[in-house]
Amino acid sequence: GADWGFSIDPSVLVQCAIVGRTLYVTHEAYKVGCDIDFLPDLFRTVPEAERWPTVADSARPETISYMVRHGFPKMLPAIKGAKSLEEGVEFLKSFDIVVHPRCKHLIDELTLYSYEVDPLTGSVLPKLADKDNHVIDSLRYACEGARRAVKKPKAETGKARAWQGENSFLGL
Repeated sequence: GADWGFSIDPSVLVQCAIVGRTLYVTHEAYKVGCDIDFLPDLFRTVPEAERWPTVADSARPETISYMVRHGFPKMLPAIKGAKSLEEGVEFLKSFDIVVHPRCKHLIDELTLYSYEVDPLTGSVLPKLADKDNHVIDSLRYACEGARRAVKKPKAETGKARAWQGENSFLGL
C-alpha cells in the first residue's frame, strides 16, 4: 500500500502478506520531501514492488497516474468512504501483526497511534488522531482488498509481535 506526502508528511510504501490471522510486514519505503520524479526510485527500494498490485491513497490520482506510467502498472486507487478509516483500523486490529525490524517507521507509528483526547477534560474521544499514521494508512490500503472480501473478520488476539529472526518471516 502507498500513501503520499511531501513537505511535512512522508511518501510511504509498505509490503505485507496475510497468512491466516497473521499480518506480516516485510518492507517499507519512507521519505519526507520526496519529489514526484524520485518516487519510483524510492518505491523500488522495496523488493519487487513493481511486480505486485499496490493500493494507493486516492486523494492524489495524478500521482497514481505518474507511478503507473513510470514502472508501477499495478497501482490502483484506494476506495474511500464513510467509516473506511475506522473499519480499516479495526480490520488491522483483528490480526497478529509481525513487523520486520527494518520497518522502523511502522514500528514507531504502531507505538504512537492513538485516539484524540479532549483538551479540556482529558477524556479519550472515539475518534482516531490524525497524526503518526502515514505508514499505518499505507498498511490499511495494502489490506483493503482483504478487508472488502471479508464481511465481518473475527477478532482474535490483535497483538503486534516482534520479529523472530532472519529465517522466520515467510522467507520474505
